[in-house]
Amino acid sequence: MRENESLSALRMMPWARESVDRAERVLIESVMDSGWTWEQLGAEYGERSKQAMQQHYKRRGGERSWSKRADAEPADVESVRYAITRLLSNFRATDEALTRTMRDASWNAKDPEEEAKRRRSWVERLNDSMDGLHDFINNRLGHFPRWDVRLVPSDRTKLHGDYAEVDREKVDEIRAETAKALERLQKHRDEVDATIDELKRRQAELS
Repeated sequence: MRENESLSALRMMPWARESVDRAERVLIESVMDSGWTWEQLGAEYGERSKQAMQQHYKRRGGERSWSKRADAEPADVESVRYAITRLLSNFRATDEALTRTMRDASWNAKDPEEEAKRRRSWVERLNDSMDGLHDFINNRLGHFPRWDVRLVPSDRTKLHGDYAEVDREKVDEIRAETAKALERLQKHRDEVDATIDELKRRQAELS
C-alpha cells in the first residue's frame, strides 16, 4: 500500500471526527433552543439520562447551558446549515481518500501491460482525467473561494453579498491554490482537447 495515500487517509480521521462532533453539537443546540429538555433529548438518543446527555454534549465541545429558558435564542439557521454542509463535504472527502487508498493497495496493484492497454481507450483516459479533477477540486483546495466574488483582504474571512473579506494570513495561500487550480484545469483541458482531436480524426477516417 502506498504510504502517502495511507497517511493521507489517516490524517483525515481527526478532521472527519471533528466535523461529526461539530455537527452534532450544533444540532443539539438547535434542538435545545427550540424548547426541548435534556430528558427528551436523552430519550431520542436511546433512553439516556439527563446527566448522560449533558455529558455527551460537553464531550462534543458544548459549552452552553439551558438552565434558564426564558430568554433562549432562536436556532441559528446559518450555523446548522454550515455544520451539515461541512459534515457532508468532509464525509465525501474522507470516502474518496479511503477509496484511493484501497485502489492503490498492494493487493490491488495493476498489471503494467493491462494498464497500458486500458489507457489506449480515450474513454478511460478521459474518465481518469475527470476523476482526478473531481478529486483535486473537492479534496485539495483548502481556502480556495468556491464562489465568484470580489476578494478583499481583511482581518477575517466572511462573505458579504458580492464580495468576500479574506483573512490576510490566507492571501498567499489563496494565490498559490489559484495557481494550482489553473494548472490542474489546464491539464484536464489538454486531455479534453486531445480527445476531441482523436474523435475528429476517427470521424474523418469514416468519411
